[in-house]
Amino acid sequence: MASTSAKALYTDEPGNHSIRSTVQHEPLAPNELLIETLYSGVNPADTKHYTLGIHSTVMGYDFCGRVLSTPPVSHFAIGDIVAGYTPSGIDRPSKHGTHQSRLACPEQDLFKVPPNLPEAHAAALTVVTMTAADTVFNLFKLPLPSDGATFTKPILVWGASSSVGICTVQFLRASGCTNILVTASPKRHDLLKSLGATQCFDYASSSVETDIETAVQALGQGPITLALDAVGSFAPPRTSDQMMKCVKNSDAVVACVTRFDGGVQMPLATTRNGWRIKPPTAPSTITLPSEPERHKRAWKGLQWAVENYGKGFELPVVDVLGRSAEDALREVVKVGGEGRGFGKVVLRQPLQ
Repeated sequence: MASTSAKALYTDEPGNHSIRSTVQHEPLAPNELLIETLYSGVNPADTKHYTLGIHSTVMGYDFCGRVLSTPPVSHFAIGDIVAGYTPSGIDRPSKHGTHQSRLACPEQDLFKVPPNLPEAHAAALTVVTMTAADTVFNLFKLPLPSDGATFTKPILVWGASSSVGICTVQFLRASGCTNILVTASPKRHDLLKSLGATQCFDYASSSVETDIETAVQALGQGPITLALDAVGSFAPPRTSDQMMKCVKNSDAVVACVTRFDGGVQMPLATTRNGWRIKPPTAPSTITLPSEPERHKRAWKGLQWAVENYGKGFELPVVDVLGRSAEDALREVVKVGGEGRGFGKVVLRQPLQ
């Protein structure tokens, strides 16, 4: 795979984020497709994964693009519009970064974009949807949408207006959950109810934990035993700590951050292959194992979301940023730092 002369967003070893005009790409692996990037999706991980030892590479995981080449035997054809995400881990090659004009992606990590799914939305979908699917279908062990089950025990999603939270609420509804309790800013309550939430609470209220406890008692369906912190804030009070005060006899408490003090599981967007990280508080490199069955079940959730996009599943807000590389870098850094706020951002490629 030759080098690209189009602009790319890059993280170097000291953790500096910059624009590079030339990036040397590694050769394609036998199972990889070469993709012309049309849109690249922005996630906090684009910059935050530097703290896990993932650097000296092009940033970005989500994408939508056009197939330029395929392996000799492939389910895809040149010219197909596809979307998906690329692998992560220490020593991540630059060919897997999505914030550039061309990228490489394993065939197993992408899908053909159907007519009901806008290309820009497809570029924002995979990471957050797979994280939510891992939460609902693996860690919570709830049935896939096609199973037609009903689950009446209350489930709590803390910070449900985040992108992972929004996807989780919709998966819970599709899985037959009838008591979906969420926290969010009051201005997002109506939207969340339209997506499947049954009761909404103001996360900033001083009585939020008492309000949730009162609502659970009124339901009479037992205590909350399944909960997700979809925010993952470490600023005091930690959102996962607030959430855990509402949970009794937990079956699964999940948080979208790495915690080493026990009691909390972390959802993963990618479990198909093993990958290595080095968190700042860890004494040595950690290898996340390959869990193909876990990946397969979450991928089925993603496939359902793709097939039902616009009529049962959606990202309510997707903003497309123009092709200025300088504006793109500022937005990526902002999302990974103080956060963007509501909705998803995608970058139109190629950057200029």
